[in-house]
Amino acid sequence: MAMKWQFDCNGTALGTRIGQRHDNAIQIRARRGCALHGPYLPVPAGNLRARVLLAAGGQGTVTMEIAHDGGAERLTGKRIRVSGQRFIEQEVELSAQVEDLEVRVFCRGKSEFSITGLEIELEREHRWVRPEPSRPVGVESGKSYATKLREGFFDRYLSGPAVMEVGYQGYDHKTVPIVPQAVGVDVGYPGYDGRSFPFADGTLDAIYSSHCYEHIPDYRAVLRDWFRLLKIGGFLVIVVPHQYLFERKRQMPSRWNPDHQRFYTPRSLLGELEAALDENSYRIRHLVENDAGFDYTMPPRKATSGCYEIELVIEKITPPNWLLDDGTVRPYSPADFEVAPTQARVSPYEVRLDLTVVDCLVWGPYNRLAPGNYEAEFFFDGTSDIPVEMMLDVARESVAFASVHARFDSDTDRHSVVVPFTNEKAEAFFEFRVWNRSANAEARLSFRGVELRYAS
Repeated sequence: MAMKWQFDCNGTALGTRIGQRHDNAIQIRARRGCALHGPYLPVPAGNLRARVLLAAGGQGTVTMEIAHDGGAERLTGKRIRVSGQRFIEQEVELSAQVEDLEVRVFCRGKSEFSITGLEIELEREHRWVRPEPSRPVGVESGKSYATKLREGFFDRYLSGPAVMEVGYQGYDHKTVPIVPQAVGVDVGYPGYDGRSFPFADGTLDAIYSSHCYEHIPDYRAVLRDWFRLLKIGGFLVIVVPHQYLFERKRQMPSRWNPDHQRFYTPRSLLGELEAALDENSYRIRHLVENDAGFDYTMPPRKATSGCYEIELVIEKITPPNWLLDDGTVRPYSPADFEVAPTQARVSPYEVRLDLTVVDCLVWGPYNRLAPGNYEAEFFFDGTSDIPVEMMLDVARESVAFASVHARFDSDTDRHSVVVPFTNEKAEAFFEFRVWNRSANAEARLSFRGVELRYAS
């Protein structure tokens, strides 16, 4: 398995002694000195690769090093020419966890280049080892830790190799992450600004947050960033205090913790999730009101005991290739369309076409469509000894942008033609049009409607 961190040059995680920060990069023009240092990252044991990203067109010679213990112990280093390269990298095997891993770049002669970021990738073997019930996790997590172990909660949701716990230290700073392989992230973690995390997209198997989410002001940004980090099939575990159990009052502020930004019931927690994440991008796998050992005899103004929380687990899924039906994806009968005066509307289900007229014969129904990929299938029936030439198109605001040339002959009396198209403008009106391209007095053809459906 691999974990991947990404750091840009805008934050405080990466430093420089001789460079100038400009336009999302550290620009170097020097003969000697430290061009880059940081991010002083806690990293578990494993095979580590650090890659310093460079803008095109750089020149010079540098020494790239990986070190820890405040730079006192150099793990690896070598001299590298940066001329024309887009990155420089080093690799090292970490036999044990280091608390302050540092990547350093020193100029070794006249150099002129720009650093655009740093990537750190860690490969490590993983075998799920169920932790002991006495593991010193956070106070709230510890209340039901043994129960969750016994019931297989951690086996199902937190046994993957790449797990992050957010806010694991709590107030005493003596706790450890929820499971042994988890990386603990808290205030002060390199590259973490309270909203976004320095991990690459889709690299985590699970994210665990207990009694932390309610402290974060901008829930939408945080939820989206957590979700960004998850792999497909990864789990987001959020545990928050229950308004009716912990707070036991209707309005803010919290009586027990003035730093709480919001109160939660299952309904409000799910509402925030739906507001922040795309529909059909996740599924709920676990939702529990955990009141184990809760003392219901205590009135609201007295502290109580036991558990008083909501547990929510969602799984990130591969979104389907269709959108939710918005009322416009359906069969349209001829009654939904406008027809030229020369054409005969026989019934709501049939427009008999006069093919002596070379013009647009049918158009409509002028609906708005959600962005996405679609197929419009036009249906006709009838026969002709002479082939019928038609143009079927899809128009947006009366301008055609997708079309198919159709040729009907006497081989069959039922015809259908599919016109695929992509909509990128949610507010525009759409119409499907039938154009006759050649006069034909012998043909007997009827328009039977259009079926609009989502396409992959």
